[in-house]
Amino acid sequence: MTKEEYKIISEEYADPYKSWIREKEIRREPEELLIPEGYSLFSDSDCVADGGLMPALREYGAFEKGFDFIYTDEDERDSDGRRHDPYFKPDYSPDTLRSFYYPGGLTIVADSLAEKVSAEGKYERGSLGFLRECGLKAEKPLHIPEVLCHTAGHRDYDYAEGEMLSRETPEDAGVSTVILSKDHPDILKTCVEGLMRASAAEGIRTECIVIDNGSSEDNTDKYRELAESFKFTYVREEREFIYSALCNRGAELTHFPFLLFLNDDIEVPENTAFLLPMIREAAGESTGAVGLKLLYPGGKKIQHCGITLLRSGASHKLAGYDDEKTYYRSVNRRKINVLAVTGAALMVERRKFEEVRGFDESFAVAYTDMDLCCGLIKKGYYNVCLNDISLIHHESLSRQSDKLDREKNLRLKDERERCLKKYEDLLKDGDPWYSRNLTDTGLDYSVNMPSSEDRVPFYRNGPGGRGYRFKNDPKGKKVLWSLDFFGKRFSDAQGNEDFLEISGWAFVKGEPGFLYDVSVLIEDGGREYLFKAGRTVREDVPEVFPGEKDLLLSGFSVKISSDCFENDTGKENVAIVLTKKGIFGKIKGYIKKYEP
Repeated sequence: MTKEEYKIISEEYADPYKSWIREKEIRREPEELLIPEGYSLFSDSDCVADGGLMPALREYGAFEKGFDFIYTDEDERDSDGRRHDPYFKPDYSPDTLRSFYYPGGLTIVADSLAEKVSAEGKYERGSLGFLRECGLKAEKPLHIPEVLCHTAGHRDYDYAEGEMLSRETPEDAGVSTVILSKDHPDILKTCVEGLMRASAAEGIRTECIVIDNGSSEDNTDKYRELAESFKFTYVREEREFIYSALCNRGAELTHFPFLLFLNDDIEVPENTAFLLPMIREAAGESTGAVGLKLLYPGGKKIQHCGITLLRSGASHKLAGYDDEKTYYRSVNRRKINVLAVTGAALMVERRKFEEVRGFDESFAVAYTDMDLCCGLIKKGYYNVCLNDISLIHHESLSRQSDKLDREKNLRLKDERERCLKKYEDLLKDGDPWYSRNLTDTGLDYSVNMPSSEDRVPFYRNGPGGRGYRFKNDPKGKKVLWSLDFFGKRFSDAQGNEDFLEISGWAFVKGEPGFLYDVSVLIEDGGREYLFKAGRTVREDVPEVFPGEKDLLLSGFSVKISSDCFENDTGKENVAIVLTKKGIFGKIKGYIKKYEP
């Protein structure tokens, strides 16, 4: 790597939005903003329209096609003109709109719509409450996914006190809970205790159906004792675990107008009211499935706050992140529209569930919730995640993760491909509730610029180059390195599958960390294979070696498909090779062996 390449990548890492503006932003010749008759522009006093707004409005046919509620992405611009903190917004999201005014600092509204809301006299014209009503009553909204306005400071766009909207409790607020459980009576007891406690505290009529697909005799007896104690219906069906079919079976036995599908490893913390808020949302005329924020045991790390479609498939956004922090306009604190919610805690109105014919039983486990939610979207409903309410999810207690088992991983891949094919018209441009300008590989909300993992080479179809033997420099320079991971992976966030991954960090003491290229030398089955690795970001290495220079990219990683080895014994030895070109083009380098 050259010094210039190192500088560019380091700058991208330090300020990815600056790089996004330079490399990905659409540039148009600036024009004066001329809003035609029949439309009104509403903007914050500190919000400035970009010169490219008018040409973009024309390109999207904003006025000619009769859109009545128009908004764009935005960012902040300081006194020096530096742009930062972009807000890449979702497409039309009525429930997010009820939570806060996500369209932001600049909105264009058809006069006919604005006059209709003004006539109601509830809100001052131009207020966030007024604009929210325009958005909720819009018949043809348009989101232009480009940064076309700039604010002078950070805005939260929260509604004024007294302007918050809340849904009414339906008269028939009874909920039927379906829980699948096998050989985990102690876990189920915790789940049902919390459910019944919440039901009593919230005054919600509840029935509970537990479907058991083949527990041992001892555990079957324990389940029957629990059923008698907690007054739930216990059904034992000794059959293959097909989540969708078992849930449909449970739903057939229920009677109330709202269905709650709950994993048996869900724990309801004391004093947590979640049934009534879920019912109120699920009763909404435009609402499909309703989910909640789920936290890992301990209540600090996020497990689920909405499902997003990323490059590798359906993913739990912010999974593993600390919930004591807030992220990206407080998405982990608000009610938001999402593509899907997890089936671990999912509520849907019965009539809507029946409208999509329940769970598609051709999906066994992994994409059952995604399929149900996409089916509801196709019927015109919006799925909602209530991230202001959280339960605890003891994930993987009841079933081993698909990512750890080859057979299950193949099933996961098949279900993903079939689901994406089934809804290709809905998903052809990605997830409508997640901007294409945000990362499509990470679980955070960072700008969609190449991460260091995106630069990791992936070798397919054939062996690498032959191995070279290098000796340590006679001047006594020392190679410092560490191998962090060496093993097989089923998949990664970039969409690669079934490969050997080797990663770590390495540099030559006393020389810039970027100066040497890194390769890995694999010895397997009597053959040697040499693969060049990619440099990756390592924030920790510069901290550990403060006396060394330019170590931000001292990490390395390479991914190698199994078909690259003629004799895949699974007992590979690996050596780390660092090389650079000398003044006269001669390759010099170092080698360090590692035997796992």
